[in-house]
Parts: sequence; structure tokens; C-alpha cells
Amino acid sequence: MRVATFLACFAGAAVGCLDGRDATIPASATPYWFPQPVDHFGSNNATWQQQYFVNATFYKPGGPIYVHTPGEQSLTTRFVDGTHPTDLAQTTNALVVAIEHRFFGKSNPIPDLSGSSLQYLTIENALEDFASFVRSAKSHPSDVFRTAVSKNAKVVFFGGSYSGNVAAWMRAKYPRLIQGAWASSAMLYGRLDYYQFDQSFGQHLQALGCAEKFSQAIEAVDDVLVSGSAADVVALQAKLGVPQLTPQDTAGLLSGLSTLYSMAPVTTAKDFVYDNVCSFFNNSSLAPIDAYARAIKAVISSDGMTEQSLRQMGDTSYGLDNY
Repeated sequence: MRVATFLACFAGAAVGCLDGRDATIPASATPYWFPQPVDHFGSNNATWQQQYFVNATFYKPGGPIYVHTPGEQSLTTRFVDGTHPTDLAQTTNALVVAIEHRFFGKSNPIPDLSGSSLQYLTIENALEDFASFVRSAKSHPSDVFRTAVSKNAKVVFFGGSYSGNVAAWMRAKYPRLIQGAWASSAMLYGRLDYYQFDQSFGQHLQALGCAEKFSQAIEAVDDVLVSGSAADVVALQAKLGVPQLTPQDTAGLLSGLSTLYSMAPVTTAKDFVYDNVCSFFNNSSLAPIDAYARAIKAVISSDGMTEQSLRQMGDTSYGLDNY
């Protein structure tokens, strides 16, 4: 490969950057759309378009099909170009396809998120979406993948966290259609009120001596967001360094930011929670709410979040789930 071509590949400017790559292989950055019914099992037969991406770079006849879904995230080309299924595809001659989950990203069965619309956001409908896609892909692979793929190719479903559940459920519910599943960190035993999830974080705060002041700060924030005036809410947002959103969206944003440090490793030489949380609360000169403001600003800074990404993290509008 010539130096100029290599540099173009490195910069992402060239489509065929691998030696011997078939010119007929479609670019993985091209979005495709698959028609689905709003309700697979009811009377609403209206259709919508489900987004998917295909990476056939490493596919060879006889290779498997790796199906991947981002679950509750928006679909991007990363899910076919930069995840574990892509790594495996290189050594197993596989085709990688990533499909967006209904009601996330651009795959919207209904143009709003009202209660009546969300009745169609069910596990059963989501699984049948993926099953319908795989059936069509097996029957008419060239139409779905835009390249020649064997109709007898084995299908393995991939996912992590919630989408790991989806992978396991797909294998269990459609064993003849899905020959294998890679369910990474799948939460197979769900609980409606899983308060134990935060217990380890609370115990860590207690060990570091800041649990009581942390709880006081959370109560103060809740009081403002639940019963404070509009001016109180704006003042709180300014203190915390977060955008002006509705009280409900602000609560969602703060919850998301808190997850970034509540799930941080606690068995490392450098304690992220102490440095970014308890070091402020253990400062006797800071009131609990001021210490909480320092902690929120610290996690925003450490994660490199911008005002735009913070707005997207807190905004519950359609399609703004990829921050």
C-alpha cells in the first residue's frame, strides 16, 4: 500500500483501506432501513423504519452473521466498526450488522413518547423486530446486506448490559433462527426496586466519612427540584454548573452524573470517589450543598462533558439519548 493511501486510510478518508478488499462491499457508514410494524401482536399495522448498519469487510462465504444491538443507546457506526464483534469478525470471516432498538435513536415507531405510544415499547415487540429482520436477511440476504451472503450462514446475537439480555432472550426464544448468543454483563435477574445496587456505594461513602453530608446534600437538591420556585431551580442549576432544564430533566441529569462516580472502581490505588466526592464533603469549610456542587463539577470535568452533552444527557426528548 502506498504511503499516500495509508495516510488517507488512517484519516478515515478512503473507503477501501484493506488490501484485497472487495470493491462491492458496502461502506459501513451507510445507514439502511428495515420496515417493521408498530405492533407485531396487535391491531396497529402501521409501519416504521428501523435503522441498521452493515460491515461486510471481513465476510467470506461460510462465515457467520454477527447481529449486534446497542439496546437503549442510539445506533452509530461504532457498533459495526469498533466493538468486540468486529474484532471477532476479522478472525472468523463474519459479517457484522448492528440494529437499533425500537424507540431509541432514529428508530421511532411513534413520533412521541406519550404513555399511549410507549405501550408498543415491549420486550416482545423488540425481540420480534430483530427476529423479523433476521428472517428477511436469511431469505433475501443480498437485499438486506447489499452484498452476497450465504442463506445458510449461522447467526450469533451480541449485546452488553440490557442488550446482553436481548441477546440471551433471542437465543432462548428463537433457537432455530439464532444459533448462538454473546450476552456480556446481561442483567438476567431483574428487580423492580433494586436498592441493593447503590448499597456498595453508600458503604464506600461511609468508609470515607462523608455519607451523612452527602445524604444532606441530596435532600437539599430534592427539596428545590420538587417544591422550589422557578428562581430557586435556576439558582441551583447555576450553583451545580448544569444547563437550565426542567426540574424533572435536571433530576435525570444529576442521576446520570452520579452514576459516573457511583460505579467507579473502588479497589484501585487512586480512589476516584475520594478524590472527586468525599474530599469536598470532608472539607469542614464547605456546606453539604456546596460540596455536592464541587463533586458534580469534578465529574463533569473528568469526563470531558460539554454543555451540549449535558443537555442531551438530561433531555428526554426523542432521539437525544446518545451523549
